[in-house]
Amino acid sequence: MLNTMYFQRLKTFIASSLLTLTPLTLHAFELPGANLADNDRYDTLPPMIAEALAQLSTPASTTPAYITEFEQYIAQTVAPSVPGAALLVVADGKVQVMNGYGVRKVGTHDPVTPDTVFRLASVSKTIASAAAGLLVQENKLLWDSPVASTLSNVSFKNAQYGKLITVRDILAHTTGLPAHAYTNLIEARVPYEEAVKRLGTLDFTCPPHRCYGYQNVVFSLIGDIIYAKSGKNYEDFVVDNLFRPLGMNSASFGLEALEQNRNYAQPHVWRRGQWKNVKINTNYYKVAPAAGANASIRDMASWMLAHLGQRPDVLPTTTLDDMQAKVIKTSVARSHYGVQKNIINTYYGLGWRVFDFGAHKNFVHHGGWVQGYRAEMVFNRELQIGMVFLTNSETRLARDVILNFVNLYEQHRQSELTPQLLRADAKTH
Repeated sequence: MLNTMYFQRLKTFIASSLLTLTPLTLHAFELPGANLADNDRYDTLPPMIAEALAQLSTPASTTPAYITEFEQYIAQTVAPSVPGAALLVVADGKVQVMNGYGVRKVGTHDPVTPDTVFRLASVSKTIASAAAGLLVQENKLLWDSPVASTLSNVSFKNAQYGKLITVRDILAHTTGLPAHAYTNLIEARVPYEEAVKRLGTLDFTCPPHRCYGYQNVVFSLIGDIIYAKSGKNYEDFVVDNLFRPLGMNSASFGLEALEQNRNYAQPHVWRRGQWKNVKINTNYYKVAPAAGANASIRDMASWMLAHLGQRPDVLPTTTLDDMQAKVIKTSVARSHYGVQKNIINTYYGLGWRVFDFGAHKNFVHHGGWVQGYRAEMVFNRELQIGMVFLTNSETRLARDVILNFVNLYEQHRQSELTPQLLRADAKTH
């Protein structure tokens, strides 16, 4: 009995892993034969592949209507208005949609595929938080470790407040420093190290832990902390402990790694009524923990499933609980979403935004925006649903994509519940 249970768990693990290794191009029920020639940087296929592939090849249940409607919205409304995009949708804990749309560069016929690499911009913050969580799991770091005890070279104008800043504050943007402290220096191509030195000139807007102020330079101190605690530079630590184990074969950091992959999406900005291809702006690659990662939508499928709790061998449930906890309440009116009918509360966790939507709590989300790229990821671990949208443009539709996805899910749940409620009501009369 024990061996049977172990065998079933192992099959499930392999099946979820293979979602990142087989060339899944459209829906979960369309699996062409495995061909890893172009996408096998790290690992070969695990044993027991034949049975796991047979399990994956079984046709999925009928795609929920809300997913079909959402996919049509992307294909008919969003995709025609941008140069290129990639979409991932997960429902019932399974990949339902993994599509590419449009082209990698305007004026060409190079298509966006599930393996096309985009910049993640601030979705990179979710990776940094997970990396810190691994060190917490290994008892090499505490969420409430004072930053000053690890980074002796970082000083603050108010020394007493500076001593109170913790790892949790860095990841939750609750240091008490002014929002976007010296983000302007990153835009001005000032080296990261110089921007960190200048943090010591800033007045605090509140004591640490008390207020929310979104950061890039300050947030990136987590990379320095990870280096100090692990002995590896931040990028190598993430590759070795997250990207490789999760099979995120195309994920990387920085411009050089992006351009080494021939299948990457080039950036576009809107000028004179059309999308124009522009040179890659490298400024935010200087703050890798905050905004320096690159990944394909196939990579993001692995990232999504891990955050839905399906890879506890890499990201344990306790780490997910910590990351997705509501650390600080944020203003709904001034939030990423603006005032929306169904968004009840908004918070920031550890590298993630969290919001309550309609009848459902704890939607976890992060977006990203650097010149020429937008990225959005949203999921609900309890509901086992999620969506990732990547584009090589600065379209303002990116925010609408998140809201449409959760709206359609909410409508779907209401339509399912209404007949049940009517039947229950009828039984009482």
